[in-house]
Amino acid sequence: MLTVGIDIGSVSLQLVVVGDIDDRKALEKLVREHPDRFRGPFSTADGRPFLCSPYQRIRATPFQAAKEFLGQWLEAFPDGAIRGIRVTGSGARLVGEVLSAPLENEFKAVAEAVGRCHPEVRTVFEMGGESSRYLRIEPEGEGVHILDYEANGDCAAGTGSFMDQQAARLEYDIEEVGDVVLATDRAATIAGRCSVFAKTDMIHAQQRGYAPPEVLKGLCQAVARNFKGAIVKGKEVVPPVAFIGGVAANRGVVWAMREAFELGEGDLIVPEAHAWMGALGAALIEAREAGGKVELERFRTYEAKYEFPSAEPLSLENVVLLRDEVRPYTLPGSGKVKAYLGIDVGSVSTNFALITPDGELIYQIYTRTRGRPVEVVTEGLREIEEQVGGWVEIRGVGTTGSGRELIGELVGADTVNDEITAHKTGATFIAEKFLGEEVDTIFEIGGQDSKFISIQNGVVVDFTMNEACAAGTGSFLEEQAEKLGISIVDEFAQKAMSSRSPIRLGERCTVFMERDLVSYLQRGAKVEDLVAGLAYSVVHNYLNRVVRGRYIGDYIFFQGGTAYNDAVAAAFSKVLRKRIVVPPYNGVIGAIGMALLAKEKVERTGRKTRFRGYRLDQVDYRVREFTCRGCSNRCEIKEFVIEGERTYWGDKCSDRYRKRAKVERQPVLSDLMTLRRELLLDGYEEGKGGRRGSIGIPKCMYTYDRFPFWRAFFEELGFAVVLSDETNREVVEEGIEASVSEPCFPIKVAHGHILTLARKGVDYIFQPNIINEETDHPEVQSHLCVWGQTLP
Repeated sequence: MLTVGIDIGSVSLQLVVVGDIDDRKALEKLVREHPDRFRGPFSTADGRPFLCSPYQRIRATPFQAAKEFLGQWLEAFPDGAIRGIRVTGSGARLVGEVLSAPLENEFKAVAEAVGRCHPEVRTVFEMGGESSRYLRIEPEGEGVHILDYEANGDCAAGTGSFMDQQAARLEYDIEEVGDVVLATDRAATIAGRCSVFAKTDMIHAQQRGYAPPEVLKGLCQAVARNFKGAIVKGKEVVPPVAFIGGVAANRGVVWAMREAFELGEGDLIVPEAHAWMGALGAALIEAREAGGKVELERFRTYEAKYEFPSAEPLSLENVVLLRDEVRPYTLPGSGKVKAYLGIDVGSVSTNFALITPDGELIYQIYTRTRGRPVEVVTEGLREIEEQVGGWVEIRGVGTTGSGRELIGELVGADTVNDEITAHKTGATFIAEKFLGEEVDTIFEIGGQDSKFISIQNGVVVDFTMNEACAAGTGSFLEEQAEKLGISIVDEFAQKAMSSRSPIRLGERCTVFMERDLVSYLQRGAKVEDLVAGLAYSVVHNYLNRVVRGRYIGDYIFFQGGTAYNDAVAAAFSKVLRKRIVVPPYNGVIGAIGMALLAKEKVERTGRKTRFRGYRLDQVDYRVREFTCRGCSNRCEIKEFVIEGERTYWGDKCSDRYRKRAKVERQPVLSDLMTLRRELLLDGYEEGKGGRRGSIGIPKCMYTYDRFPFWRAFFEELGFAVVLSDETNREVVEEGIEASVSEPCFPIKVAHGHILTLARKGVDYIFQPNIINEETDHPEVQSHLCVWGQTLP
């Protein structure tokens, strides 16, 4: 008799059928007759045969996917051949209820499968679509006993969906990544703790000159480091280790995991059915425990009915769309027009704007950066040359965006400015020239960056940007649209505007939002209602996480790439009850601002433009990489030699490799941070005294405020005071790995400092639990953060 295990995760669906030893021939026949439905047969260690389904990604509704897939799969079996079905996985509850099939714990299912296929394994690492797990197992009777376990919490940085997104951003199929990584010698340093930081690191690495394969290799290392620090958290790793889950198919991550945990070739095992372990475990447990009759007919006919919290339907009633209201510029029949070029190199898109001296837009380009800023700018300049190059004479160039320095050096920019200045300049000019109005508030939402700018009389009086959350940005919307199987261009807005009951998704982190979408889809929510809910969600995230209560005026420009999405503009108008203006050229306003700033700079200085021409591929430039050892940061420096001129990027302080500006005025004080550091450590000598032993003080947290007092106190008592080393990469990595919970970054670093002191061999480590500080208001308690109160 056969038993079936179904593993329904947030990203994929796997099925396994397990038979007795004498069922092997029947299973082999099924594979021959239906090679598209079955893989195998494989065998457990005790010889039981099993078949696996193809690896099935879930698009849109998990319940519907399971219904269709399971129905097709079970058609191949004779009536009565299936004795029982057991389900497992984060998305399996509804399927189990409808089938009347037992729901198995995921840890127990995985442990069962690994123990039966590889009884020698003592540790399990699992990386799935949105989940990561660690299990420490030991044999117990005929099965296995779980000694310890851990799972990822609210961070998806070390999971398969994160890898999928980053590989797609670099234009690689996820299946290619392993081979590409193993063929690459060098790796960029990528953050492994948060998907937002990792994306930013990847973008900056490419802007510093790393090739996409080198970025991918750094990404694999980051995923492995994240698993070690966030999942394993210093727990016991006893080889042999089984690496399972969909990510185990990626040879680059397998290599990185082996390196991160210092495992030999035979110590890390990737089982043949590594992605099907959960389903296999469920089927094996069902064979042993027999959960009862399943309701296949009810499953085929079931229609889910749910009610969801809803918001007001979207409407463009209070939205002014001006992007199509401007007539295109007509080039003169003869002669050349003086022109100024602005380039906005962002994380997701790169924009070009070519304007006349009067500010009329001659030509614009809005294109994807694709993780290759130099290539994209080269292509953009070539396109401008082909389309209008014969009719214009470029008199000035300006660059902005996250890639502004590198691209500015390569193209020969006359001015390089920050994004706030660029967007404010472009927006105020367009409002005055085309609308005869003064804009007082700018909402700018790009691929990964969100900005809020408040303007009075043409002057920026307040501004802010998103810090570490991408939930209110364009890339977030695009990723969610992809999960729902719809195009972000046009289709997203059309579906959202057609919704009569947008689902309230709230303001959520990217990871939570993905889980919420999966949950709603499992309960039968309509895609158009979810899409409209996502538009509202972007608005709530932006207002609560970026604007944060700042004054919002009455003449609001909504610009940036996300402003092409009418549904988001409609959501802003509904939430704020104010008119939202989507200006002309909303996607390239930063580039227009830079063109205007370049014009102003060239006219003010009277200098000839530094523009090197349209053919960027003919510019002679070389790149050299080295590590600065000026301080403990150990910055990775890129030296660009462009037409014989050297420039340096990547250093955090600019002290050693940048030319200092020559100014007549001298500062009243030297560097204040250096002065503060000198005062903090004034009179300190490591190891001074010590007749009663040594006390180590971590160089972190409140030490930067209290050290003079603590040092004097302990030295007077006869102790030698020993400080930990400066914060460096080793301290950070050790702290992350030692943190059992998920605190903020400074708390993790503090753990690293405490470990550093332990290695120094001090007699005591002083890490006080400071509850509160003095306050000038007796009725107010000045409590410190609870993480700081309870460290370590």
